Amino acid sequence: MTDLLTHALAGYVFATVAVWVTPLSRRHVPFAIAGAVLPDMAKVSLLVGSVRSTVWGVEVGWLALQTLGAALLASGVVALAVTRSERRPVFASLVGGTVVHITLDYFVIRAGGVSPPYLYPFTWAQLPSAGLYLSSDMWPAAVALAVAAVVWALDRRYRPTF
Repeated sequence: MTDLLTHALAGYVFATVAVWVTPLSRRHVPFAIAGAVLPDMAKVSLLVGSVRSTVWGVEVGWLALQTLGAALLASGVVALAVTRSERRPVFASLVGGTVVHITLDYFVIRAGGVSPPYLYPFTWAQLPSAGLYLSSDMWPAAVALAVAAVVWALDRRYRPTF
């Protein structure tokens, strides 16, 4: 599951840099990390043993959780669970993390050369995969770890003290 670590670290990098240049607060960084791993909820199929399962009498395809629509819906539900003043930044952080995840997934090598329809329900288009790495490769996690370490060090060094 090196891709899960890569997505979490990329979410951290994205959110920390966003804190530097936007009015987001550091308390929103964990939400972006959660958003970056949110599409991997589809990996529950590894636990239940099937890509399709029946939940409360309804057949569910777990891979649908890897779409932008499912991530937006989950982000909206989580945003409703926080105070009204925090809803927009929490929603933005979750969606930003999800966009980072989906963007990274477009670089994964796919057997057919095209990515799944990540942008559903906006489009069913299966965009070409960039074919840069396998999801089991270790080097993307190593690169993400190195970049996250640099961002962490810069954030610690130049963090304003109030």
